[in-house]
Amino acid sequence: MLFEQIEQYFNNRETIGVQPGLERVKELLKFVDYPDKDLPTIHIAGTNGKGSTSQFIQSALIANDYKVGSFTSPSFYGIRGFIQMNNEPVSEKVFSQAFQKMLPAIEMLDKDGNSPSNFEILTVLSFVCFENNVDIAVVEAGMGGMWDTTNVISPIVTVITTISYDHTALLGETLVEIAEQKAGIIKPLIPMITGVNGTAYDIIEKKTEEMNSPLFVLDKDFTYESITMNHFKFNISNQQFDIDLDMNGKHQHYNASIALYVLHILHEQGWQLTEDKIIKGVEQARLPGRLEKIHSNPSIIVDGAHNMEGIHSLIDTIKRQDSKSGHHILFAAFKDKDVRNMINCLQSDLSNVNVTTFDHVRAPSFEELEQLETKQPKRIVYDWKKYLETIFENKDECYYITGSLHFISLVKQYVNDLQRNMLNDS
Repeated sequence: MLFEQIEQYFNNRETIGVQPGLERVKELLKFVDYPDKDLPTIHIAGTNGKGSTSQFIQSALIANDYKVGSFTSPSFYGIRGFIQMNNEPVSEKVFSQAFQKMLPAIEMLDKDGNSPSNFEILTVLSFVCFENNVDIAVVEAGMGGMWDTTNVISPIVTVITTISYDHTALLGETLVEIAEQKAGIIKPLIPMITGVNGTAYDIIEKKTEEMNSPLFVLDKDFTYESITMNHFKFNISNQQFDIDLDMNGKHQHYNASIALYVLHILHEQGWQLTEDKIIKGVEQARLPGRLEKIHSNPSIIVDGAHNMEGIHSLIDTIKRQDSKSGHHILFAAFKDKDVRNMINCLQSDLSNVNVTTFDHVRAPSFEELEQLETKQPKRIVYDWKKYLETIFENKDECYYITGSLHFISLVKQYVNDLQRNMLNDS
């Protein structure tokens, strides 16, 4: 089967939704002889910060000459982008070979009326790709933790970055319920690192006690001090390190600190890591779609702020920018998110806020946007592509495109197309 045919195969399965339970993933793993069983993994859950924390860890491990796999979502690089090796999407050849190995098991489950979703297939596919190809893998939970497709691995470290309101229809309406889901990744005797506090922390602490798992907590076992938007001091074991990140935003100091402590634990476990290479790797880490500048003159910055916590971080970053340019916001999110409150939050703290939608089964219709009651009148953009085309004339302005990471990926691709067309015309 050609790779293009495999892509179409996945497209044809998009209607198979998320189903409870891990039995399909376990059946697929059994068929391919458990490629994860000898693979050292770091398992990361959390409402926000998973991608950044994962990227900091990966970059530091790569800087120390390890081959690193990662399973991440969503993807900015098509179906191969979910599965990466040393920050590059897995090759079409490796992806195709892994898929062919799994295909009989997928067809068997289909025949039994227990069809696996694309995300379940991709989860197992990642481990098949990683087998004999990487030294270690960083695995991000897709949603929650306890029943997430990734919660079949036996990690050497677990991480919960943050806990806030998101996916409440599936994970629960309260922080306690959400925390219980995230804490489902905690494994017996395996170190857990977190920066979570409050009632959510109590849930994590209780779970680690039940599992006899060592618990390491930000502001207790390690701390950080923000200096500028990119510069912070990391403190651990009476040592202090100056860190200058390539990633923007003070919230990244938090994520980088979590990652640095994970790397400290790995070093204690015997992984060959040096301080200089760790710091170099963390400082050089970059992540698509998170305060990522994709065009200059005008400045176009994309940021996947797809829940309230992400919106607050974005607003804080924009307010701290020492810029004479006017700021403009274009926001679009899935309708199962807290769209009303995210718009209210943006409008109360920023000016020039525009709202739109995009082509996706989970995206709101324009009629739904129009009917949404917000504290201030909404400015709806009915054609976000035309909006992007017109802003190129405003060379001195600054545009933040934010919301769903799927929307961000569409915007990045369209801006790239516009840039290429302008070059061809010049």
